[in-house]
Amino acid sequence: MFNLERPCFRKNQIIMKFLLTPLLSGLLLSGSLFAQTNGGGTGTTQDNGIKGFWECETSGGRFVARLDQITSVSEHTYLIDGGVRVYECTIGTDGGLIARYYFLEPITENSALTTGKASLERLKSITNKVTAKTGHGDVDTIVTKHYPDTTHAKTIEYRLKYKDTIKRIYDHAHRVWAQEKGRGEKNKLTIIDG
Repeated sequence: MFNLERPCFRKNQIIMKFLLTPLLSGLLLSGSLFAQTNGGGTGTTQDNGIKGFWECETSGGRFVARLDQITSVSEHTYLIDGGVRVYECTIGTDGGLIARYYFLEPITENSALTTGKASLERLKSITNKVTAKTGHGDVDTIVTKHYPDTTHAKTIEYRLKYKDTIKRIYDHAHRVWAQEKGRGEKNKLTIIDG
């Protein structure tokens, strides 16, 4: 039948190896990219971005700011209505523009502060309605605003799926802006939510 020792079959094997090796390498690389997780299902990559800028890309969008126009980088935690804990990182810029990255966490029923359970349910309900209307989006990453109560002029918001992503964003922005003062590399951060 088929003689694998014939030159035409050997040539095809070599061609297949040549074609499949980059494909398999790419699959393994993408697998290792997603394997750089924190157990929460998120991975981050740091790349060389536009010189003189800080950039952060998430599933919700991309924020780019000139490093010499960043005025502050902060990381903090607070409670909303006693029922939702917010983990947040903000990047302030000249002109008052703020990038706000946040993660919402309900306070457990064992907590002394349980009055906000209704607020959390309402927040999820609103988010589900928005997602249903638009036909896309992830409930855990959709920014929800209730006009006029939660309008934030000059605030660009990114809701994150995993809490520890807040620290990754803060650490990256702080390093690029405050420590390296734009003289370093790897000034672009990409968040991969799994």
